[in-house]
Amino acid sequence: MVACALFACGAPDVPNSSIPRPAEDAPISTEIPDAPADAEVLATPLLPDAAPVETAAPAREEWLKGSTHVHARPSGDSITPLPDVIAWYEKRGYDFIVLTDHNRTTEVVQGKSLLVIPGIELTHNPSNCIPPGDPSGKCRIHVNLLGVTGRVEGKLVWANRKTQERIPKYDAALEQQKALGGIAQINHPNWFWGMTGDLLAELARRGFRHVEIANAAFETWNAGDKDHPDLDTLWDAALAQGVTLWGIASDDAHDYTDSKSPKVKYPAGGGWVVVKAARGQASILAALDAGRFYSSNGVVLERAEVDGDALVVEVAPGERGSYTIDFIENGKRVQRVTGTTARRTLPASGYLRALVTRGDGKKAWVQPARR
Repeated sequence: MVACALFACGAPDVPNSSIPRPAEDAPISTEIPDAPADAEVLATPLLPDAAPVETAAPAREEWLKGSTHVHARPSGDSITPLPDVIAWYEKRGYDFIVLTDHNRTTEVVQGKSLLVIPGIELTHNPSNCIPPGDPSGKCRIHVNLLGVTGRVEGKLVWANRKTQERIPKYDAALEQQKALGGIAQINHPNWFWGMTGDLLAELARRGFRHVEIANAAFETWNAGDKDHPDLDTLWDAALAQGVTLWGIASDDAHDYTDSKSPKVKYPAGGGWVVVKAARGQASILAALDAGRFYSSNGVVLERAEVDGDALVVEVAPGERGSYTIDFIENGKRVQRVTGTTARRTLPASGYLRALVTRGDGKKAWVQPARR
């Protein structure tokens, strides 16, 4: 697989946590307005408190389940304190989450078994972007930074309001990445439309390496409509241009309740990634950056990797249901296997990825591989 490392910064496995938490009785807004255009940008470097502890031998790699898009009370549109968010994910067997509150680097509190990685969702909600999207004129430029090594005191102001062009607005997020660090992830790209395969490929060339291809909070938008492609098709259109772009599934969680009430807009647990890494922030981030993971909304895999000159996919032993494994080569389905194990030789040029679908419709997305 294509791989590269962006982690020379050496982020510690247990992040610094000196940012003050908001009062538990602080009022909660259901809207996330942009900050005033003349407000001050407050991103500053965060230095490790101590050098990483050296180990005699590399830690064992294993499949670790996590969510890269999680909100808690400081986000402003969630009512759940971070300790309760942690408890929700721990109870359900997650190994890590990335805390991505809107325009905030919220204080990180570690769980008993759950690694909480610091992050931020850079959130900008302009109107009438170019290229245009929904007839309403609404436009959403939302970018997660996963594993930030900088911090923000208060609410970060970062957005480019001097243009309606989408690319410079996304460039503003990459500028913040230089100050805050972390991996840049394009969130829910189909929301209010406007994303195209060419635009996605250009963003990848500019530095984005991750895009949500399944956001559980935006299933209707994920699927596209008669005038707009679904996210898998957008992803393939970008990959066909030779870019490196890994596909993320997330829950975009704001609500942590088992209630089925229509008022629960963004429930937790609908999408996640499973990385091949050692337990620890640096290893998990390196695996995400290199594409050593698969994404899922329900399917559990045993293997999702290149073996020699072939892409190999295996459903985990003991998983119930019927399965189909589709191989997509350069945007076209070239093979369908009915069963739990499949392999296909990598093409001489271009890429090969796999999509595993269970009988109930749940899926796992295997990252694209190239020779």
